[in-house]
Amino acid sequence: MKLSENLKKIRKENNLSQEDLAEKIGVSRQSVSKWESGSAYPEMDKMVQICNIFNLNIDDLLNQDIEEVNNTKQSKNALNKYINDFLNYITKTVNMFIDMSTKTKIKCIFEQLIIIGVLSIIFSIIGSVLADVFGNLFSFLSYEIYNPIYGIFKAIYIIATFILAVAIVLHIFKTRYLDYYQEIEKINEEKEEIVKEIKKEKEVTEKVENKNDKLVIRDPKHSEYRFINGLVKAFIFGVKIIAFFIAFAFCFTLVGFAVCLVSSFMFAKTGLMFIGILLILLAAIGLNFVVLRLLYAFIFNNKFNKILIGIISFLSVFMVGAGIGLVILEIPEFEIVNVEDKTYFKDNAITIEMTEDLVVDGYNIEFVESKNKDVKIVMTTSKYSKLVRDHSHVKNAYIYYQEFDDSDIENIVRNTIDDINDKKIVLYGESKITVYTTKENITKIKENVSKYYDAREEVYYDEELEYYQNKVEELETQLEEKRDIILVD
Repeated sequence: MKLSENLKKIRKENNLSQEDLAEKIGVSRQSVSKWESGSAYPEMDKMVQICNIFNLNIDDLLNQDIEEVNNTKQSKNALNKYINDFLNYITKTVNMFIDMSTKTKIKCIFEQLIIIGVLSIIFSIIGSVLADVFGNLFSFLSYEIYNPIYGIFKAIYIIATFILAVAIVLHIFKTRYLDYYQEIEKINEEKEEIVKEIKKEKEVTEKVENKNDKLVIRDPKHSEYRFINGLVKAFIFGVKIIAFFIAFAFCFTLVGFAVCLVSSFMFAKTGLMFIGILLILLAAIGLNFVVLRLLYAFIFNNKFNKILIGIISFLSVFMVGAGIGLVILEIPEFEIVNVEDKTYFKDNAITIEMTEDLVVDGYNIEFVESKNKDVKIVMTTSKYSKLVRDHSHVKNAYIYYQEFDDSDIENIVRNTIDDINDKKIVLYGESKITVYTTKENITKIKENVSKYYDAREEVYYDEELEYYQNKVEELETQLEEKRDIILVD
């Protein structure tokens, strides 16, 4: 029969001493002690009283495991239990502070402030790191999409860290002070019971004299509070939501690595470089799988094969190193092709008349002295692009930049693949402008270029100044409108 065990459990769970329970039932403390030891059993009317006091039925008290019964009731009344635990926590905290000396109170409060400060620093550092990681993962998104998602993640992180900080502070306070206070109360209660028993039962005197006043470490489950566990669970739930979105992002990277892996076979003729890139991509897919598997296990509380994960991680890291090594070995075999190679680059020439305000400028420009009074401009570009004249407001300004021909993109991709397979790196983005004219003209053109950019700086400054002036006027108008509304009200 489980009566003795159940009676002892429910009495302790309700913070009642044997004497307190005896008074509620109307019996002696020795009777309760004998019931709990199993040497005697209560009468039927006493069992009914016990069931009424603890809201149980007789079958639960006699035959069922009281912990299972209580767990069933707790699951049905979880909210009430959380509230009761919280109120119980507050009550015991208040009682403890009342019994504390002033010095101990100051020490306790100071310790909690230090813990809060340390947690704030730790969470701030973690938050800044996560913000950088988040920015790198979702950098491909536009600002309109990125900003709301970042705001949601930031709110989740702040709420989750706040809940965790509260749980940590409360748990440390409970372990450091409240549990110790409860141990002292328990010891004092046991001493009182022992003293009363000494007076009533002399045969236990010898046992009492040999009893040592030592603190007994509680079973951790006995000292837990459900509302603290609830805070921890809420924090874990928030972390799992963040982990879910991170896993979602890694799904995209896994697809991207798979696409790159398939595409890499287009460069199979590069030899060692192809093998190196293949190893690096396989390693990236392996590490991506490991991260996704760990995130899945964390989110859904799923077990995973630690040995398999360890082997995949080790092999992936090894393949990254081997792949990088093979790529480095093959790089010296590649030829760099620049604008001097007319197989890949073309020249376009125009001749213009020299004027007092002529401006000729662009990226990678070179002036060459000649006997021609007119100005000859030779533009060297890749065969897939052209040098376009900037639409400047200055009449005689010839400012050029390179622009790829979008209509020829298919040939660009195809030829680029062929060039890489032929172990050639063509700098298609490179261009060159060569200006042929007399020395006097070159000097004048360079002076005009300097004046041209000074004038542009002034234009930009004036435009920016005008923008801010309009903004100030707009804000002043809004302020006046709000003042009028307030005066009318």
